[in-house]
Amino acid sequence: MTILLTTSLRPSQRTRTLCNDLAACCAAFSTFTRGKASLAYLFECARSKDSSKLWIVHSRFGGPSLIECYEAGDTKPIASFLIKRVQLFRELTVRSPTSTRHRPLVLPPPEREELRQLHECLRKVLGDHASPVAGGKATELHLEFSRGTPEIFFIDSVSKLPCGPAIYLKSFRCGL
Repeated sequence: MTILLTTSLRPSQRTRTLCNDLAACCAAFSTFTRGKASLAYLFECARSKDSSKLWIVHSRFGGPSLIECYEAGDTKPIASFLIKRVQLFRELTVRSPTSTRHRPLVLPPPEREELRQLHECLRKVLGDHASPVAGGKATELHLEFSRGTPEIFFIDSVSKLPCGPAIYLKSFRCGL
């Protein structure tokens, strides 16, 4: 069971690459090429792939701008993340040398109190796809707070190096 990732209609290449980077960093995500598919078709596709959640990555001005998270079958998003910028995996200067595609996703508790709301929101949208404790090899979802905005990093638990994209948020809404 995975989270189905897809793009908005007419996505930019950076948005497609972000979806592919997320799917390559851990076993929690799988991608679907949307084409001209409607939202109802996407929910049906998520059900047929045994996905409990659907994430749609929207584009604006040539880059990813928004991630909307849905429960399978519910047309109202449960959360949305407004993206300031992303650093794709290929743009990272230091990165993990090993593939983490088949590793589980771990969401450790945040170190700073300012990130508690974001952590709870991510726990809600990831659901059973992320465990709170690492057990062996995994991809860890680290949250940082710098320059007044939250940042999301995917870190290899073995090498402690980035294994996925870095997402810098403007804001987020949970429980819409």
